[in-house]
Amino acid sequence: MVGVVPCRCRFVQVVMEATPHSVNGDIAKMIRSAPRRRPIFPSVTRTAPMVAVVLAGLALGACQPVIRTHGFMPSKDEIAQLQPGVQTREDVRAILGAPATTGTFETDTWYYIQRRTSTVAFYSADVTEQDVLGLRFGTDGRLADVLRFGLDDARQVSYVDRITPTSGNELTVLEQFIGNIGRFNSDPSATNPGNPSGMGRPR
Repeated sequence: MVGVVPCRCRFVQVVMEATPHSVNGDIAKMIRSAPRRRPIFPSVTRTAPMVAVVLAGLALGACQPVIRTHGFMPSKDEIAQLQPGVQTREDVRAILGAPATTGTFETDTWYYIQRRTSTVAFYSADVTEQDVLGLRFGTDGRLADVLRFGLDDARQVSYVDRITPTSGNELTVLEQFIGNIGRFNSDPSATNPGNPSGMGRPR
C-alpha cells in the first residue's frame, strides 16, 4: 500500500500539470479565431456632426419664405389691345379670356385678379403683390373704361350687419372687393403663376 500511493500521486500530479497547459492553449486558439463583434450603434462622436448638419439644414429651410401666386392677369401686350368705345364683351373675352369675377351689383364690370403671397414657416401668409384689372362696359355693350388697382388700393373693411349697399355705391363695393381678395378663396394648391386657379382663358 505504501508503494502504490506515491505512484498514483505522481500520475495525478502529471495529469494535473499537463491539463492546464492544453486547456489554456485551446482557449487561446478559440479567442484568436473568434470573429470580432461590431457595436450595434455607431460611435456617438461620429454621428453627432451629421445630425447637427441635418438639423441646421432643416432650420434654414423653415426660414425660407414660400411664394405662391393666385389668380390670373393678362399680359401687357394683351391689355394694350383693348380699345374703349370699340370692342364688345365678345371681343374682350377673345383677347383676355373670361374674367375672374364680375361686379357685385353691376354685372357690366369685369375683374381680372392676381395676387402673390409669402409664407414663412407656420405663420399666416402676407400679400406682397396684388394686381386688379377692371373693365367697365357701357349700356351699348361696348368697353367703356379700363381700371387698374394695386396693393396700395386695398384696404380692410369691417362688415356691418343689417345694411345692404345699393348699386349707387359701386366704388365703395369695389374697394371692399379689392381689400378682401383671397379672404374666401385661399386655395394653397394654386401656385402656378400662369393660370393656377383655372380663371380666365376659356376661349
